[in-house]
Amino acid sequence: MNITYIFIAIWCATLVAAAISDLRAFRIPNMLSGILILLFVIAQIIDSSAVFPLWNIVHFGVALIVGMGLFSRGWIGGGDAKLYAATALWFATNAAIALLFFTTIAGGLLAILYILARLTGLRKNVPKKDRRIPYGVAIAVGGVFTAAYAGWFSVFANLP
Repeated sequence: MNITYIFIAIWCATLVAAAISDLRAFRIPNMLSGILILLFVIAQIIDSSAVFPLWNIVHFGVALIVGMGLFSRGWIGGGDAKLYAATALWFATNAAIALLFFTTIAGGLLAILYILARLTGLRKNVPKKDRRIPYGVAIAVGGVFTAAYAGWFSVFANLP
C-alpha cells in the first residue's frame, strides 16, 4: 500500500473525528488540529521534492489570524478557528478560495438544517435561542471537497 493512501486516510479520519466531536459536544479537541499539523510536518520531512511549503504556511497563518479574530468577537469557536487553520495548512494559497468556498457552502447548508431542526422541534432539549452550529462539520466537508477538487495526489504530492 502506498504511503500516500495512509496519509489521506489519517487526514480524513481526523477531520471526521473533529466533525463528530463538534456534533456531539460543540467542542473540537486541540489534539485533532495538532494531528493535522503533525501529519503535515511528517509529510514535508518524507517529501522527496524538498521544496519549502511557504504558501501553505502563509495560508495557515492568515487563516489562524482571521479565525482568532472571529473567535474574539464570538462569531466562531476557538476549536473551529484552529481546525480551519490546520486544514488550510495542507493547501497553498492558490487553493485558499476553494477551501473557503466549499467550507462556506457546507456551513450555509448546515445552518439551514439546524435552523429547520430548531423550528420544527427536531432538536429536543435545546432552547430555540441557542444559535450554536457545529461548524467543524462544515470545515471537515470543506477540506475533503477541496482536496478532491484540487486532486488528492496534488495535495499529498511527492510522498513515496
